[in-house]
Amino acid sequence: MVSRPVSWAPPGEWRLYRAWGELPRESGLRRRFLTWLLGGWQQLLYIGITERTAVARWAEHMNQKRWAANIACWERDPRVFYSEADVLAVERAAIIAERPVHNVQHNGNNPGAVRIRRHLPRHIVQARLQWAARLLLWLGLACGFWFVCGDVWHGWDAPRNSGIAATITGALLWWARAQTRRTRRRRRRRR
Repeated sequence: MVSRPVSWAPPGEWRLYRAWGELPRESGLRRRFLTWLLGGWQQLLYIGITERTAVARWAEHMNQKRWAANIACWERDPRVFYSEADVLAVERAAIIAERPVHNVQHNGNNPGAVRIRRHLPRHIVQARLQWAARLLLWLGLACGFWFVCGDVWHGWDAPRNSGIAATITGALLWWARAQTRRTRRRRRRRR
């Protein structure tokens, strides 16, 4: 028989645990107020399963999760599960029903879940930056036309005409740049 560490439960026993703690900073004033109003400053942070004791699992969370410092107490479910499939099904049902803040799986319907920020793909960031540059160029052209032609256009005609002139100038600049790129591509193909 293989010896198991002291921090582990008897072999083949799975347990469900819940971590309670302080509200995270990203929860917002409304959620803090409602929690205070309804009578508690602690909130369900995480629901998990373990084959070890909750304290051993908590030690792992302290090393791996940045939200683990918010944990105030643990609660171990008194039920013991003898198969991993059973405890996974109970965990899923508990996450859907109780809506903990930091669970990622099975927590998609929870509007209060803390979302993990993911980086956007590089091509999307580049496209958004190009649109922002085009918008700034158009805005600069519109303000420039409005300032330069302020004596010619009066009243409501000034902003409208400067916007039209900026749009036409921006389109011409875009077309000229596209033509330059096409010419470069043709030269590369000929070589």
